[in-house]
Amino acid sequence: MKKYIYLAGPIAGCTEDEANNWRGYVQDNLNENIIGISPLRCEPISTNHYTSGTDSRFNTPKAIAAKNWYDTESCDLVLAYLPKELNERRPSYGTTIEIGWAIGLRKPLIVVTNDEYLASHPLIQTNANWIFDNLIDALDVIHGLFGDYVGN
Repeated sequence: MKKYIYLAGPIAGCTEDEANNWRGYVQDNLNENIIGISPLRCEPISTNHYTSGTDSRFNTPKAIAAKNWYDTESCDLVLAYLPKELNERRPSYGTTIEIGWAIGLRKPLIVVTNDEYLASHPLIQTNANWIFDNLIDALDVIHGLFGDYVGN
């Protein structure tokens, strides 16, 4: 059996490295039967920053919303990564919506942030099952939660 983790986090206004490096790190450190699902798997990059575009297959606002909803609904857990540096540059409104979807769908939710303001927000405090300031603790919880289910 496999388990799927939706890797929610900033995309718009991020460089390719900012948007992908942490997702790659998580995927590389998950047990083999736990799969990280990146919302970027079929979105093209434009001018070294991710933005909505005109490719009707993948990166129009409606296509992005449909894919992200599908991913949130289909996954077994949502991992929302919201580092302070990126939040201060541009809040990740999409990730905030995905957090709301996860709460509404009653998905386990891990929020990883070094942003004290965000971590202490009453709705995050009340609804996130785990709040960490690093990805290592999040990976430990994911492995502890799903390890017996996936057989590793």
